[in-house]
Amino acid sequence: MYYNRTLSPSFSALIEEDGELRWLFDFVKTHDELDFLIGKNNKKQWISVYRGLSRILTIIKTKELKTVKIEGAEAYKNISSNIYGKKDLPYNFKVELEYIIEAVKNEAEFDRYYKNEKEGYYQNILSRRFGILGDKNDDFVIVDKEAVVGYSNLKERNAESNELQEKYFKLQTDISLKDSKRYGININKKAVGNELDFLALNKEGDILLIEYKHGTNNPGIFLSPVQIGMYYDIFTKLPRAELEKAVFEMLIQKQKIGLINPDWIAPEKIRNIIPVLIISEYNDKSSAKQKFNEILSFSRKQLGSNFLNDLLTYNYTKSKGLQKW
Repeated sequence: MYYNRTLSPSFSALIEEDGELRWLFDFVKTHDELDFLIGKNNKKQWISVYRGLSRILTIIKTKELKTVKIEGAEAYKNISSNIYGKKDLPYNFKVELEYIIEAVKNEAEFDRYYKNEKEGYYQNILSRRFGILGDKNDDFVIVDKEAVVGYSNLKERNAESNELQEKYFKLQTDISLKDSKRYGININKKAVGNELDFLALNKEGDILLIEYKHGTNNPGIFLSPVQIGMYYDIFTKLPRAELEKAVFEMLIQKQKIGLINPDWIAPEKIRNIIPVLIISEYNDKSSAKQKFNEILSFSRKQLGSNFLNDLLTYNYTKSKGLQKW
């Protein structure tokens, strides 16, 4: 297992000050509906631009120093195909990108990714608020999103993944058997993913493993202990020194680019790994909170009393920001 999504210096330099694509950084920062996702695995490196949950484009590092490959979904290619493909640097596609953004605002098929003000909308707000628009005095910063732990080979991945999947599939089955009318039928058939919404770092040195849910997603909220538990198991299995090194390297690089406030003072070392649930615009009349507490209590009976014992929960609203849930 490994985790380090830090870009190579030459690739990161594209969107740093005076980089060939620095204009793209400025463009995204001034458009509220847009945000970056940068990262790498053992096969490729990328700089992606998202609108809510929808990925408009991904810039892929190639072997040629002054050439990049730009990928995108067919839906965006149909709007403006000129952006995509292999491109030599410097390359400015600001006009075409603005055209795409304006076009999707009027297309109903894209509403669910941002305009409907649900999951993608609030993930975007949170990512920008504690990232590219963050303040130096913020308690925490978002270091990574859609965070995924990598594996050296398929054998290692299957061994680790199968063990955890079986553990949480069984927990899902037990929850359903406990009260299928209340918690859902055959929820054990739903895959438990390994993609964490946000990985953040606070000033005390705690890594925050953040799972996000919209307030209207009742099953997602009350079943979230299953997801959060798996993410927690995955990241706590990583060697602590390796995780600490990766988080600080990613933090430094994002501060250099401007994706995290450069004046935010980082802690000297990692202290704890803390699971976090953030819900946006939760309706107090919903039964999700009561069911959430029931499932968390049941999970502790099944997996041990220390299961997610450090879990923090928050409700986020545009008017009040983050508050205890």
